[in-house]
Amino acid sequence: MPSPLASGAALIHAQTLAGVQGLGWDYYTQLKANGAIAAGGNGAVLKSVASGEKAYGVVVDYLPIREKAKGAPVEFVFPKEGVSAVTEPAAILASTKHADAAKKFIDYLLSENGQKVAAKLGYIPARKGVDLPAGYPPRDQIKVLPIKASEALKNSEKDVKTFSDIFGIKG
Repeated sequence: MPSPLASGAALIHAQTLAGVQGLGWDYYTQLKANGAIAAGGNGAVLKSVASGEKAYGVVVDYLPIREKAKGAPVEFVFPKEGVSAVTEPAAILASTKHADAAKKFIDYLLSENGQKVAAKLGYIPARKGVDLPAGYPPRDQIKVLPIKASEALKNSEKDVKTFSDIFGIKG
């Protein structure tokens, strides 16, 4: 699995699961006890599974779905218990010198055409009415687990340390 020390998506995923009753940090303790390895980012996990080095891995959805469409010998399973939502945020800095251009860019990203580009890259479009990329189940079949973003941000350092302690990773 990817490590939150190398992947922001892995941190969001860990924080989401840590907040689910019946999972929590005990889930990660059990993964470690069962031989799970946490290192690097999502790309390395995909490579290990696609090459046959590992039989399975924890990875962001779009990578194996996109690679399967290209012929890679992988399959992605959406857990029925639910998934974390890792967004691709965009923002305009208060210090920007090109506010009008930045606003136009954000407007494009959120437009139907911009969301079609996101879907072509393998991401689930934020905009309803834009088809999901090939290989995804319908939106109503993907259960998204809740996370309180402000708490996750506030607890990021502590959560990285908790994860690191469980997996014996030195920062």
